[in-house]
Formats: sequence, C-alpha cells, structure tokens
Amino acid sequence: MRISRIYVNQPLANGSSVELELQNIHYVRNVLRLKSGGTIALFNGTDDSDYLAILHFEGKRIRADIVSSEVLISDSKLDSEVILGVSRSDRIDFSIQKSTELGVSHISIFNALHSQNPLKKAQQEKRMAHWRAIAIKASEQCGRHRIPEIEIYSHIQTRLESHDHAVRGYLLDFNGVALSELLCEDRVSDSRVSLLTGPEGGLAETEISLAKEYGFKAAKLGPRVLRTETAAIAGLAIMQAARGDMAC
Repeated sequence: MRISRIYVNQPLANGSSVELELQNIHYVRNVLRLKSGGTIALFNGTDDSDYLAILHFEGKRIRADIVSSEVLISDSKLDSEVILGVSRSDRIDFSIQKSTELGVSHISIFNALHSQNPLKKAQQEKRMAHWRAIAIKASEQCGRHRIPEIEIYSHIQTRLESHDHAVRGYLLDFNGVALSELLCEDRVSDSRVSLLTGPEGGLAETEISLAKEYGFKAAKLGPRVLRTETAAIAGLAIMQAARGDMAC
C-alpha cells in the first residue's frame, strides 16, 4: 500500500513529534481523508529521508509522531536549471510542476521582451508563494526530497550577469544544433546545466545574442514547433537522460 507524503517546514528526527501546519491539516483531513492512527511519510527538504509518522487527531490539530525513517535517493545527480521567460500563468505553473517531477534543481523566471503579461514587482511575492506551493506538491507526489529553488528576475540580463561560466548553458532556438548532439559533444564531467527558453513568442534576437555572449549554445529539440511549456520539459528530459538519472 502506497503511503502518502507531505512536506513539513520543521526539523524531523526519529522519536520526535511535529504538529502539522494548517494547509497540511486540510490536506490530511479533506483530501487524503486519513484518520487518527493513520500513517504518513514526512520530509523537509534537508536530507534524503522519508520519516514515517503515526497521526493523532486532537480537535482541530494533528500531531505526527515519527516512528522510523528511510533513506531514499530520489533526487537527480544532475544539477539542472530551467530559465523560463514569463508566459501565461497556467503555462508557467505546468512547467514548474513537470520540471520538478523531472528532477530540476533551480527554476529561474524572467520578463522576456515577448512576454505578453510581464510580471510586475508588486505581484512577485504572491506568485513566488504560489509557484513554491506547486513545486512542493509535485515533490510530494514524485518522491523527491529537495524542493527546487525558484527565483524571479526583472529581465534576462539580470539572470545572465549571475551566470556561472562553469555551468553548461543551452538556449532553445529552432535554428540551433540538436540538443542531444550538443550534449554528446560536451562530454566532460559537467554535472551542472542550464536550459533557457522563451515565452509564447519565443526569445527576441537581442536576448538570443546576449545569452550567446554568456556562453549559451543554441539548441533545438526537433522538427516540430513546441509550445513553450512543452519545450521546457522536453529539453529537461533530454538533459536528464544524457546527464542525469532518467532511463532511456
């Protein structure tokens, strides 16, 4: 029988107890429909362990008593990043969810020149909380332990200025070389990669040129034009198959 997992932002250790936060109480009661005495797996993103806990319902509160732990290596050995131009909110949500499931380590989001609805500064805190919640739920579902780091940038140059040249960078461009070919050519001990993709209208020529100045290589995924959310996860899947832990 599969045991459900939930993320808790608290220290975890065998023999200890934690009180579930409000959002987890709602999830346990109304979604999972667990009862007092039921079991659940907890993780907090600081190690590679799932902590098995017995639930105790105490009025409106729920206490979880940890009885055992198990180390489960489910996070990718590849330190990967997707850099996403702001697109429609549902597409960004989908990209974050699926990238998390595929093992991405970092997600950077920037206002691109072709972004139809650029992210305003006043919106950033709310959107960040929303996106982190999506990444947490995806991590709970897929079995990974480390929650991807999410950062927001006002434009592409701000992100590129902090780019580590030791990280292999690829930008999705229909006129580029096949990503699989580039990954075969770059046969070095690179365990850190970044994938840059634009919004619905793609990256502007100035953004492509700027990324190339910072060492990003133009890469294509194939002969078909993909939606922005499809392109991001397809590219990440190729990188995970070549450098990470996806079987192929």
